[in-house]
Amino acid sequence: MTSLRRWLSKKLNPTAWGEHNWEVEKKQFVDRACFVVFDTETTGLDLSSDEVLSIGAVKIQELRIDLSTSFYVLVRPDKPVRDSVKIHGITPRELEGAKSKKEACKAFLDYARGCILSGYFLRIDMSMVRRLVKEECGAPFYPYTLDLLDMVERRERIPTLEELLKSHRLPLSTFHNALEDAYMTALLLLKLLREGPYRRLGDLPLRV
Repeated sequence: MTSLRRWLSKKLNPTAWGEHNWEVEKKQFVDRACFVVFDTETTGLDLSSDEVLSIGAVKIQELRIDLSTSFYVLVRPDKPVRDSVKIHGITPRELEGAKSKKEACKAFLDYARGCILSGYFLRIDMSMVRRLVKEECGAPFYPYTLDLLDMVERRERIPTLEELLKSHRLPLSTFHNALEDAYMTALLLLKLLREGPYRRLGDLPLRV
């Protein structure tokens, strides 16, 4: 269904679509591609009413993580942040200097352009960012995405990111925010890309 919406959006309004979306060449070699691994902190998990409070992201290019170009932005919400502080740890004082939703939207699109958006259990993060782009930047957002959940072995239940990091002998972090979680996810993605049977982008379980 999302693929159909992407096609219709591009067909009906190609100018607006091109300002906020991009194509990727599935024949491109994985070791020449760009991946933006991102994570969000939100006021809750209601995809229709909760708000993005921060976006953190790092890039993988030529199978290397480039921390010098990492991305982190605080987003000013419309409603006061109260009980959700216990979950995300972002205080009202920190949000006083946050960017507007439109500024954050434009900054993230500029950062991610041309890359495959990646993350772990990506549905919630992608839904939040997609809504942010549509409401604040004025166009549907249908980039190619890569969910690490589709690349790992699952048995009786979905493993946590921490469990996957441990099982792949990767370092853990006790400092949790959107940027740090994006970095830890990028470490896992990098290992999966290097050790998996992925030569070209078309070999990956990409979605839109």
